[in-house]
Amino acid sequence: MSFDSSYFGELRPEIVAMIPSDCKSVFDVGCGYGTLGRYLKEHGIPNVSGIEIFPEAAAEAGKVLDTVIQGNIETTSLPFLKNQFDCIVCADVLEHLVNPWKTLGSLKCYLKPGGCIVASIPNVGFHRILRGLMKGQWRYAKSGVLDRTHLRFFTLEGIESLFAENKLQIVKIDRKIDAGLNMKLLNLFLLGAIRESLVIQYIIKAVRVGQC
Repeated sequence: MSFDSSYFGELRPEIVAMIPSDCKSVFDVGCGYGTLGRYLKEHGIPNVSGIEIFPEAAAEAGKVLDTVIQGNIETTSLPFLKNQFDCIVCADVLEHLVNPWKTLGSLKCYLKPGGCIVASIPNVGFHRILRGLMKGQWRYAKSGVLDRTHLRFFTLEGIESLFAENKLQIVKIDRKIDAGLNMKLLNLFLLGAIRESLVIQYIIKAVRVGQC
């Protein structure tokens, strides 16, 4: 996996909007330079921890977050207690994992009862991907839905299943639409039948239900 420094300093307003304003503790998985955590701390969330696989980015995040672990979320032991965090953020993370099902189940145990996971996940059912497949094309890229570092691919149904299997109840779904006027008109003409294909990314908020 290559290191792209431009990726790690971006603040994602759509992620911020999903994080409850009354949180006291947040764990940012794939925290990059700590940009999100720094923003959250500046806006009243007292404790933000993170994990980051790239040493350079983790070192930068360590300057602004309370605790930063450098390592792979799938293989690194975490020094946290069960029921420790109000919110766990997985922004553009789960699709990079070998086993996002197992990882999500493990992360859930670090949430307080009623705590939430906020995740952003690209949609492999995006209309440009589908049109490429119809032409026999599946072209990996440096970024986007077919990022070369993506190991798993999801549609909305797969995302819903991923969370449901781990007893995480999805309470909100935001959709990042990327479509021109022609596609939007076609969707209207088809009475919304291709609505989900206009979505390039889903932003999910899910709460822990029941025991860990």
